[in-house]
Amino acid sequence: MKLLKITDDKDNEQLDQHFDEVETVSIEEVAPEVRENKSDVKINGRSVEQFDAVYANIPEKNAVFGRVLLEVIEEKGIPLNYSSTSFFAMSKKNYLYSVLHEKKVSAPKTAVIADEKSARNLENYLKGPLVARKFEGFEESEEKKIDTVEDISGFTEGVEYGEQFVLFQEFSKGSKYRCLIADNEVVSLEDNSEEWSIGKDNLRYSNIPSDIEELVIDAKNSLGFKTAEVLVRDEEVIDVNPNPDLDMYAEISGKDVYKIVAEAMKDGAEE
Repeated sequence: MKLLKITDDKDNEQLDQHFDEVETVSIEEVAPEVRENKSDVKINGRSVEQFDAVYANIPEKNAVFGRVLLEVIEEKGIPLNYSSTSFFAMSKKNYLYSVLHEKKVSAPKTAVIADEKSARNLENYLKGPLVARKFEGFEESEEKKIDTVEDISGFTEGVEYGEQFVLFQEFSKGSKYRCLIADNEVVSLEDNSEEWSIGKDNLRYSNIPSDIEELVIDAKNSLGFKTAEVLVRDEEVIDVNPNPDLDMYAEISGKDVYKIVAEAMKDGAEE
């Protein structure tokens, strides 16, 4: 089986050993094109059709380009680790939580603020404490736990419509997990620290309760990806990331996550 990896990241190289042939290219080397009403994706002048599957690691800041690229690959019937629509939803966080709530996936109550004035009286809609995340385009620039009403106005100060947005979520303390999911197999890392956020410095491998595992699978099915990272706190999905750190999951869990992901890709190719 021939795999195309689209990535600017040198990590996850152990994924290669589970395929017969692997070609790794940067995003700059891949270009969707339309000629004579026929669409294709060219890799240094060659068609993507020569590959059996594509593993994409597209930065969230390239959400619009990535969506177009993935759509063309999907039209060719080539299996991907995430669909164009799921990648766009995971990258555009203000859209992500709308999809999760629409699909009735348990997630925190969320408000998206487009400018400083929009944050007025937010405390009448959301119950504190809150987690506030500031975005410039598709990239997160700041994250903070908000404990007072005054902190809300301070965090949104200077936010201008069209250039930034702020995402506020109700915060509830509880068990915290980072979960890699490939098809319906979940590899979970638990954060037992007293920190409010789910970082990468205090993780340990842990079997999660069946209800949380079902929640992670529900998020996957609702968004329509094959492989991603789902963050859970207090039995709620607080984030979904399109490009999981496979090396981190392998190191902490001791599991061959590369094989798990490869098998998910191969199953898609056989369908």
